[in-house]
Amino acid sequence: MIKSNKISTKLLSMVSIIMVIVFGVSYLLNNYFLSDYYLYKMKQKLTSTYDEINELSISELMEIESSTEDTDNVTIVIIENNGNIDELNELMQFSLYKDKIPLNKFWITEDTLKKVSEGNAVKQLYNQGKIKSSLLTLLYEQEGHLILIGTVVVHNTDAMNIINQLNFYSIVFGIIITLLLVAYYSRRIITPLEKLQSVAKDIANLNFKQVNIKSGDEIEELSYSINDMSTRLKNAHLQLEKKNQNLNSLVSNISHEVKTPLSLIQAYTIGIKDGLDDGTYTNVILEQVKNTSDMVDHLIMLAKVQALDISKETFDLREYLQQLIVHYKILLNNKGIEVRDHLASAEKCMVKADKSQMDIVFNNLISNAIKYGEENFFFITLENDLDGSLKFDIKNKTTIVKDEHLQSIWDSFYVIEESRNKEISGTGLGLALVANILDKNDVRYEVTLKEKNIHFTIWFDTQ
Repeated sequence: MIKSNKISTKLLSMVSIIMVIVFGVSYLLNNYFLSDYYLYKMKQKLTSTYDEINELSISELMEIESSTEDTDNVTIVIIENNGNIDELNELMQFSLYKDKIPLNKFWITEDTLKKVSEGNAVKQLYNQGKIKSSLLTLLYEQEGHLILIGTVVVHNTDAMNIINQLNFYSIVFGIIITLLLVAYYSRRIITPLEKLQSVAKDIANLNFKQVNIKSGDEIEELSYSINDMSTRLKNAHLQLEKKNQNLNSLVSNISHEVKTPLSLIQAYTIGIKDGLDDGTYTNVILEQVKNTSDMVDHLIMLAKVQALDISKETFDLREYLQQLIVHYKILLNNKGIEVRDHLASAEKCMVKADKSQMDIVFNNLISNAIKYGEENFFFITLENDLDGSLKFDIKNKTTIVKDEHLQSIWDSFYVIEESRNKEISGTGLGLALVANILDKNDVRYEVTLKEKNIHFTIWFDTQ
């Protein structure tokens, strides 16, 4: 059973109305105008024959009489006009009889003869009664002769009634078949549309489903667009949820990071006020203030980086790293740490990125290697990868970082040391800042752990 819906109802109604109008008009034309149109065409045929022969002499006409009758499917009778109506009628009927046109009724009136004598062509229709036919004639005079052009007109009333009855049955049958076909094909159109409607409702309810339609038409193309939209909305929704989670986590972490030093500052301040200071209270307060200030600086920098536009420029990464290592020379010497660099082997070192933001990235990575490395050296490597990119890698030994830490290491406020000792874990914002900058510059990066060495790797497209 066909499910009732607006489209199928409209389609069925529209097709039904069109068919009723078309077949109805056809039926009315056949019923009321076909006979008149038939007689009109027969008159045209006589007129056409008259136009062909009316300029011919009697002798010329007699020569082509037979061929004209065959060609135009008419009968031509030529008799001498002696002015006697009775003789003319008798002679004309006899001539028609010889041409195998027996008549029940035929006459030439005085009025007709007068018009013909005046040079007019007179058309007459003689109904033959029960024979159910008529003789349509055109009479004119030429060189003292009466010339009749005639053709039999069949009465088509009975035939038309039968044809109209058949047309009526055909119309009813055609409407039924057409409506069934329309219902079938409309169902084929409506079914995929109902699927699309269902999926659209699911998408509106944040249930990002896909629809599979194989119709080979615009509806199938629409399903591809809806599937693509569903995928994009799903990804956007997941990203939004992740951002909301990150925001909640960020607020929670900031609250925790601020609350702890404030609590310590409050406690040690009360201790000083109560005279319990053993000489170290001020140092602890200053240390907590410094940690809080560092965290705020990182947050401000992170916010600035997210808001800043990228301004890329082309520069030599090897030369840039060599200069950067020189800047750390005093700090490295004071801590007794050595940088073992392998920069010379790279051939193509020209890269395109925001150089000021790359300063933040490399300074963070080198500072982390100096601060958290567990040996008195770390490695910086620069080499051309197989895919043509320029690969930067910095590694240092660590026994604190485990494989399970790597998936969260780029998150804001993520610290590996559970005690959150700032000397060991820092603020947890440095690597989040690095990841944010690299993402904005469309640079691929990763962190791996190999044989107790942590590797931070970045790939740049060479210029």
